[in-house]
Amino acid sequence: MKDENKTKKQLINELVELRKSVTELETSKAERRQAEEKIKSYQFIVESAHDAIFFKDLKSRYVIINNMTLKVFGLSKEEIIGKNDYEIMPNKEEAKKNIEDDQFVFTSGKPKEITKHMTGADGREYWFQAIKVPRFDEKGNIVGLVGIARDITERKRADEAIRESEERYHSLVDSTEDSIYLVDGNYKYLFINKKHLSRLGLSGDEYLGCAYSDLHSPDDTKWFVEKASKVFSTGESIIHEHKSPSDGRYFLLTLSPVKKPDGTITSVTVISKDITERKSMEEELKALALTDELTGLYNRRGFFALVEQLLKLFKRQKTGMFMLYADVDNLKEINDTWGHKEGDLVLMDIANILKKNYRESDIIARIGGDEFVVIPVGTTGDNIEEITARLQKSIQVHNAKGNRSYKLSLSVGIAYYDSENPCSADELMAQGDKLMYEQKRYKQKS
Repeated sequence: MKDENKTKKQLINELVELRKSVTELETSKAERRQAEEKIKSYQFIVESAHDAIFFKDLKSRYVIINNMTLKVFGLSKEEIIGKNDYEIMPNKEEAKKNIEDDQFVFTSGKPKEITKHMTGADGREYWFQAIKVPRFDEKGNIVGLVGIARDITERKRADEAIRESEERYHSLVDSTEDSIYLVDGNYKYLFINKKHLSRLGLSGDEYLGCAYSDLHSPDDTKWFVEKASKVFSTGESIIHEHKSPSDGRYFLLTLSPVKKPDGTITSVTVISKDITERKSMEEELKALALTDELTGLYNRRGFFALVEQLLKLFKRQKTGMFMLYADVDNLKEINDTWGHKEGDLVLMDIANILKKNYRESDIIARIGGDEFVVIPVGTTGDNIEEITARLQKSIQVHNAKGNRSYKLSLSVGIAYYDSENPCSADELMAQGDKLMYEQKRYKQKS
């Protein structure tokens, strides 16, 4: 009985141990299945990654590679595994550089970040941003490296396109004869092209950090800030004609807002075109439109443009003024006898005499073939007689000095504008014309 009990006890112990072994076995299988699932997950992540991922041994030979690595090289797995870059890459210089990077990781035990160029087996060129990290065993010894390389070819091309675009832009803005510059909300310079740098007496990047007020007078700065602030507040461009106080040149400025996609204004671009020559031409054309070409005096149009304003002024001030209306005597006979060229000399002589006798502020005009007007020549009866007498004296002096076969002579009529009984410029001229012809008839009779 005793032996039988012992046998049962042994059987129970053996059964317990057996169950324990079965449990451990089941646990081991579950752990293995978990490990296998984890490995499969890692493999899936690696294989589906858009980056090239690879493992290398200490001889820089590829041990494990993912699909993207195959795609980059343009080779099969059999053509890559167990080989180094020098054996599979067509560009040996690039391959040599890759292996040198591997050796740095192996000897230093540190990761290495790289931006590199690579030519694939199909001849395509790639740019990669890569990192190589050392692999260690359980004892801490380096046994290889893990590499991850991201294809940045499109970004590199985009960056290159942007760089080329910027170069073209800089070439454009630097080759123009217009001044171009950019200011921020504090009116500090962000960019100045070569033309404007030359105007400011600067070169290179000396302007960086400078505000508009650092390079211009307080008055000029006040003017600019007023215009630029309007662009910042309204978001609309401004075109303004400006005369530079430093050199007196004229510029046409276009101030335009620079906006973010959300509409926020970040800065103002200024394009300044030198219009001095155009302005001078406009003044010349304006002068030609108002000036008699032969004598340089005002013509009929110029006279009326000025005298109408003058009459309004005298009317407001309740003062009067005189107008001298003169006609050259015997000009037709001079033209018929000595020719129209000689007649032109007579007209120029009369114009010069009038300029010498009257002030620069007086209006002197040739309003017809041989008719001249001077306004004002005085405001009282006393000095008008003195002024007309001085004019006749100047003509006598001119005749005495000349050696021509004829004498210069003017018939003159004096009209008066009374602000208490105002009249138009035409009416005033009609008065002067009537009085002038009365003097001319008197001369002819005598």
